[in-house]
Amino acid sequence: MSYTDRYYRTWNGPFAFTQVEISKIPPRMMGVYQLLYPNEQEKLVAYIGIATGATIKQRLSSHFNGRGNWAAARLARPEDWEFIYYECSATDARQIEAHVVSDDKPPFNVRPEYRHYIPSISIH
Repeated sequence: MSYTDRYYRTWNGPFAFTQVEISKIPPRMMGVYQLLYPNEQEKLVAYIGIATGATIKQRLSSHFNGRGNWAAARLARPEDWEFIYYECSATDARQIEAHVVSDDKPPFNVRPEYRHYIPSISIH
């Protein structure tokens, strides 16, 4: 499965936000990921995170088990949620996250990320 964002990057997913689906992610993958929540007829981004020290699998597992981001750790009905991920370098992950948080901040991202902001992320 794949998901294409407005910058024409192809993300893996969406997948159900379950331990079974998280366990299928390759173990050494770094990049950026998003948690999606249901809203009538579409899924909206609730959180964007980066995996630059820990892997995407480790970060999503942490969220699923109630650690990491305080809002993501308290999901009601996690079986209704989904996640997507995009494999990339640590630099690209930081820039993508900073751009998303700066331009259209998801509700679960609570701190500003202007340090790595670039005006356009269409090249990543």
